[in-house]
Amino acid sequence: MDKKVAVKKMSELDISIETPCCKGCDSIIEEFWQYLKKELSSLLPKRFLIEISIVDNEEIRSLNRDYRNKDYVTDVLSFEDGDVLPDGAVFLGSIVIACERAKEQAEEIGNSFEEELRFLFMHGILHILGFDHETDNGEMFRLQRELKKKLKQFFSHSED
Repeated sequence: MDKKVAVKKMSELDISIETPCCKGCDSIIEEFWQYLKKELSSLLPKRFLIEISIVDNEEIRSLNRDYRNKDYVTDVLSFEDGDVLPDGAVFLGSIVIACERAKEQAEEIGNSFEEELRFLFMHGILHILGFDHETDNGEMFRLQRELKKKLKQFFSHSED
């Protein structure tokens, strides 16, 4: 008798939500990812993994202090990696989003929380793909604006 082997497709996103602030955030990110991934397909390896953590302000402040020597709450941190995993997929890196800060920013600029979460996720993805708005003479911000226009069903604001 032939044995059937169950093969589970590796998910490209490993999302952990470490704060009660962000109920349902995983589905918001996963839905948006299906569209964003198509726009970024030329920049992505064939098989990859991205780790996303949604944390509270205290956790992101601690990470920002420990890894960037900046002792304040930020909205998103990205940690580019690039290691090849045992199964051949590339671990692109980790994105950490501060749920509370994202909600505050959304209110400050008149976005919905969902829109702000999508923007921060997209911003983090670009960082782990090697873009750096602090050194690239505006290339990352231009690409963000272009992506927001192409994915306009997810964004009501077109500015950064």
